Amino acid sequence: RAAAMSAGAPAAAPAAAAAPPPIEKAAVEDLLEAMDGFVPTIPEEVTRFYLRQTGFQTPDDRLVKLVSLAAQKFAADVAQEAVQRCKWRRDGMRAKDRADDKRLVLTAEDLAEALKDRGVSIAKPLFYYDGGAGRGEP
Repeated sequence: RAAAMSAGAPAAAPAAAAAPPPIEKAAVEDLLEAMDGFVPTIPEEVTRFYLRQTGFQTPDDRLVKLVSLAAQKFAADVAQEAVQRCKWRRDGMRAKDRADDKRLVLTAEDLAEALKDRGVSIAKPLFYYDGGAGRGEP
């Protein structure tokens, strides 16, 4: 077989990815009903606005609430990871630089790294560049 492969024979097609198991309609309905009493941190009006901006419209308010819940989960996960990175950075500092300060200072770099792990890249806009003004340079 190896000889056939090296002789220019076409390679076998890669196996198709296995489809996820089907979700039962009853399970989805149960989830949507369980969310009735839930009030998301991100208001549904804000979620609905951004969904419309992308061209998505639905008459089902439960679906908008589900998207709000997913956005809330994403934001909470990013914040948790950014705080963890902040702790790692603080623990890596020399003892004299810490000065027994137990407070955490979350930086934009901590947040950027947490977002980067989830496929979101952010960059500081050019108008934040001080051009050396803070160092006595013109």
